[in-house]
Amino acid sequence: MLNQVAALLQQRGYAPFLINGRTGSYIREYDNEIYLIILNAYVEGMTLDDYERIGQSIKYNVVTRYKKRINTLFLIVNRDGMFDDSLTDIVSNLSGAWLLAADTGKIYIYENQPLSFDGDLNDYLEQNLFRYNKEHVNIVPFSLTPVNVSLVALNIIVFIAIIIINDDLLATYDTEIMLKMGALSYNTFIDGKWYEIITSMFLHFGISHLFNNMLLLTYVGCELEKRIGSFKYLIVYMISGVVGNIASLWYYSRVGELDVASAGASGAIFGVIGCLAVYLLVSPSKNGNLTTRRLIIMAGLTIYYGLTSVGIDNAAHIGGFCCGLISGFLLSKILYCDKLETVEL
Repeated sequence: MLNQVAALLQQRGYAPFLINGRTGSYIREYDNEIYLIILNAYVEGMTLDDYERIGQSIKYNVVTRYKKRINTLFLIVNRDGMFDDSLTDIVSNLSGAWLLAADTGKIYIYENQPLSFDGDLNDYLEQNLFRYNKEHVNIVPFSLTPVNVSLVALNIIVFIAIIIINDDLLATYDTEIMLKMGALSYNTFIDGKWYEIITSMFLHFGISHLFNNMLLLTYVGCELEKRIGSFKYLIVYMISGVVGNIASLWYYSRVGELDVASAGASGAIFGVIGCLAVYLLVSPSKNGNLTTRRLIIMAGLTIYYGLTSVGIDNAAHIGGFCCGLISGFLLSKILYCDKLETVEL
């Protein structure tokens, strides 16, 4: 993104200002004044003092060379529009600074910052960067990922194992057998079988239940894992499944159905959908053909189907989905979605 911004500035009439053979600032000279832009990719750990020191050094060199009045603007590029507290604190106290989100090309101008600089520079950069991002969208192709494939395989293995152990092709349809294998119910959970809150995530009532869940998990799980990494993905999956099961226990205790057996990966899967939806909102340049709208519609239709059908645990769906949304927002504060080129000043 820095390269694209630098190219646009030079098309606008700005020239690179070299210090010791290195650039990172651009100037446009007029009769009585100089417009100076200090272009920088934000790196976690940089402080207000760092930016002020950089600005003073560059302005001193420009004034020494041109002996004209200097108008200065820091153009700080962040990976996306989710600015962390350190960055917002810097911009709130730095004189003359705009923030640019690399994934959308949008410029953010805080109240205490100049609304314009060198004419319509803001509109010029936004329009051209939007056009560039649209033409060079970074599509992430579908591919299988190790942790998600392992989870799918584990669910299938457990399903087959239950049939073999009980020597019955219809064993997974039998509620009593499924409870013995680790399905979840309020009564058994209260009686001390706390492990059911986890084991039930890997059990399915019948082949269609297994097939539908694994088909959806294969797609959305791999999409999320390759974006946030295997370890974070596993944490999101497991926590969402547990929260979904807690929501299920709470619901059935409220309606008085204490002996209802529930099982399936749906709570975890809906957590994956929720987390992926937030990721796509935060980093739209990596969507490809996968959009937040499509994910929300998919989740909505599944919940609607559950509300109009018998035997679907919507409490687990909703609980897992909400957990996934929260996980996505928490991850967006610490996860680098895009890599930026850094410029040494």
